[in-house]
Amino acid sequence: MEFRILGALEVRAPDSTVLAVGGRRQQALLACLVAHPGRIVSVSRLVDAIWDDSPPATADRQVRNMVGALRRVLGGGPGGGPGGVSPIRTDGPGYLFTGAGPEVRVDVQQFTALVDAAEQPGADRVARLREALALWRGPALDGLPGRALSAVAAGLEERRMAALERLYEAESAAGRDELAIAELTELVVTFPLRDGLVRHLLTALARCGRHVEGLAAYRRYADRLAEELGLDPSPRLRALQGELLGAAGEARGEPRPADPPVRVASARVLPAPPRPYPRPAQLPWDLPSFIGRTAQLLAMDCHLAAPAVAGDPPPTSVLVITGIPGGGKSALAVRWSHRAREHFPDGQLLADLHGWSPAGPRDPHAVLGAFLRALGVPAEDVPGRLDEAAALYRTTLAGRRVLIVLDNALDAEQVRPLLPGSAGCAVVVTSRDRLTGLVVREGAERIELVDFSPAEGRALLHRVLGAERVAAHEHAVTRLLDACGHLPLAVGLAAARLRDRPHHDLTGLAAELAAEGTRLDVLDAEGDGPSVRLRTVFALSYRALDEPAARLFRRLALSPAVDLSAPVAEVLDGQDAAECARVLRRLANSHLLTEHAAGRYRFHDLVRLFAAERGADQESERSRDRARDRWYAWCLHQSAAATGPLLAPRRPRVPLPPPPEGLRTTAFDGAAEALRWYDGQRANLLATVGHAFAHRNDEVAWQLPALVWPYLHRSGRYAERLALGRTALAAARRLDDPLATGRTLNDQGHAWSTVGDLPRALRHYEQALDQVRAAGAPAVEGQVQANLGALRFFSGDYAEAADHFEDALRLLPAEGPDADDWTVRLCEVSLAAVHAFLGSFDAARSRAERLLAPELGLHDGILGCSLRNVLGIAHYAAGRPDEALRHFARSLAVSRRTTGFPDQQANSLAGLAAAQQTLGRPAAARRSWTAALDLYRRLPAHYRAPVTLLTSLGFTPPDTRSTGLPKL
Repeated sequence: MEFRILGALEVRAPDSTVLAVGGRRQQALLACLVAHPGRIVSVSRLVDAIWDDSPPATADRQVRNMVGALRRVLGGGPGGGPGGVSPIRTDGPGYLFTGAGPEVRVDVQQFTALVDAAEQPGADRVARLREALALWRGPALDGLPGRALSAVAAGLEERRMAALERLYEAESAAGRDELAIAELTELVVTFPLRDGLVRHLLTALARCGRHVEGLAAYRRYADRLAEELGLDPSPRLRALQGELLGAAGEARGEPRPADPPVRVASARVLPAPPRPYPRPAQLPWDLPSFIGRTAQLLAMDCHLAAPAVAGDPPPTSVLVITGIPGGGKSALAVRWSHRAREHFPDGQLLADLHGWSPAGPRDPHAVLGAFLRALGVPAEDVPGRLDEAAALYRTTLAGRRVLIVLDNALDAEQVRPLLPGSAGCAVVVTSRDRLTGLVVREGAERIELVDFSPAEGRALLHRVLGAERVAAHEHAVTRLLDACGHLPLAVGLAAARLRDRPHHDLTGLAAELAAEGTRLDVLDAEGDGPSVRLRTVFALSYRALDEPAARLFRRLALSPAVDLSAPVAEVLDGQDAAECARVLRRLANSHLLTEHAAGRYRFHDLVRLFAAERGADQESERSRDRARDRWYAWCLHQSAAATGPLLAPRRPRVPLPPPPEGLRTTAFDGAAEALRWYDGQRANLLATVGHAFAHRNDEVAWQLPALVWPYLHRSGRYAERLALGRTALAAARRLDDPLATGRTLNDQGHAWSTVGDLPRALRHYEQALDQVRAAGAPAVEGQVQANLGALRFFSGDYAEAADHFEDALRLLPAEGPDADDWTVRLCEVSLAAVHAFLGSFDAARSRAERLLAPELGLHDGILGCSLRNVLGIAHYAAGRPDEALRHFARSLAVSRRTTGFPDQQANSLAGLAAAQQTLGRPAAARRSWTAALDLYRRLPAHYRAPVTLLTSLGFTPPDTRSTGLPKL
């Protein structure tokens, strides 16, 4: 398969058929990957390449979908269809185009290889370079718009120009100037401002004695350069002009002029920088307490200090360090700059751009003036216009290797005039903003700083306080680092506080920091500038927000929500989801939020405390209460929408007050969608229960767990269910509400039974009966009786279990608002199982067949699984293993489609093993039994009762010692 980007994007299958690779966005994604073969391209960079500065909220997901579509097209089968291995591979944070191997050819790699080959000793340079340039079919990536791809295309075009200049250098060395003149004349028309091509043309014309034509070509170039750029030809070209003038004069018998005239672009001639020119050294003190960041330093080495590979463009010359306020961006930039000074012998420039300062950002023109003066340009020669000063700055830096550090930038527009024009320089930019514009247009690389790792935090404490002092209170180190949120500035402030108070220890400071209400007070440095006051550092970013972003920032922090998304923001702020998504991206771009998954954000702990303070100061009590009540109502009603009809169908709902006016909830299309919603909101729901209980909103604190428990049960989150149940029970008791207390005790008893603690479950059920009887709620009493029946069944008390199930059926209403069809059917199904375990197999079979009647609708759910297993046991006991096999197999098929019921799946597999063994299929029986054992191993022992029954009926479990699994 062949990939071509030296011209319009084109992909050819092995049979030379041109493949259709999708629309413009899909083409842009593929082009970005192909242009970087063998390198990981992050999802964020792909998003930038496709959408520039305006990606949709679903951009990450769309990228994944587009990659999937491209993989299907590029699978490598006949005609390019699926059937082979796609050259696009998922790798870490992004995707990698392998671009290697005999079956994949990439024109840009072929071009690079041929250009490299031309430089090998003994190579035919002209032939190799002409072969390389023949791969070009037009402008690189022709027809693909977008700033990111335009930057890639510009880099490829620069490589093409460099190869052309090498070609005509080789042609000249071989004495083929006359042949080269025609080609160079055409190229100079196409690329009229390319200094190197003009120089080769003038050289060839001079060597062929065509001096007048050379002077005319020079004049055309000089006029166009002055008109379009306001610049003069380079010294080398002016020298060539002098040679052409002298040779032309000699041909006419005139003496050669001593000094050739110099045409200038303006009346004022700027002096050339003096030689030797100044070498500024403006880097500040390198912090001795700098710790860690090894991976980031290595990445900066690769991006900025690595030597260029022959045939490749120079390494990326602009690098952006971005991250949360207080994350150590400036410290990293200074540390690397000191390490890399020897790579930039012509000096190091540094400017604090004050992008987030209360006084406002620095004017780029003022920064250029300071830089030019440091580079040796007299103050009176610094132009008064920004564009002219920027042009002089680029001219002054041409040919030099200078490092420029631009600290604390506001945005890309502030940075652009300060970028040099030559590849020999490098620029390090730090900003709280992600500076996407620089990544897209200028091809900058971006490093996102995250919090310290625990090892880095400990290392900083060791360096500031000494290993002995830290070791004496090792138990407090983790608590202190957690309280600081592992934020470098916060950890440094805590360490400095302890250093300045030698009689204080880590344990005491960790205890002080444990109180959220005063944590920011403890971490604010005393007697130092605002740059090391944590509140001030956060406030600089906060003040830069517009009002919608600032309002949402405050309201998010005042809510219990910890996993933030557009739907969450919509509830709290009242704006539509699309607008909320845009504001969330704005907060993430300023690093006041962190995007941890596509469209999902979270606060740093310390930033959340700061935002909550701003909310308490700036949001009215009414506004805070309204946002809180809307959030509680959304959690309750959205959970009811998910649980009621989908995860616990035909069960009475928890009584809820009507939702506030204007609150929008989502309808779910099936249980799978409801489970996905719960997966996404689980952390928020758990946090909301704790928040409601802490703030004595006890109705919410018991109702929400009552709605959420079916999800936690089906997803196997038993520890979370027990913890939530304890909070719910405490809230119900604080309300002194016997019905709420009884419901909660019943749910908690079920949770304890699920994890195998039957005695504790029994105590909860018995207390629940007392409460619901006192409340006069027979329907809820019926639910408790049903759970008691299940507990007695698991305990092996089958007759007593039957009594409880019969009591439940008598108490549960068949219709009306308290009707509980689910529990009624559950009791009837359980009675069928009780008959089987009591040895009444005909009665069990008769009841199970009646309940599986199509009109009851139980055949395709989890109750149907249980009934099929009862029928399987009944047929197995009656000596009909083939019928038993059929029922066990159907039960297994349904249970595998239904999450949250591994016990039914294990019972189906055990029954299959018994039937298969009786039918003389030992290998199949062993496989089924091994799978059953794997499930039983994860379940409490009381779920294994069906195995005991099957064994009593003649089943001998296969020896599984070879599988490494224990026998039951």
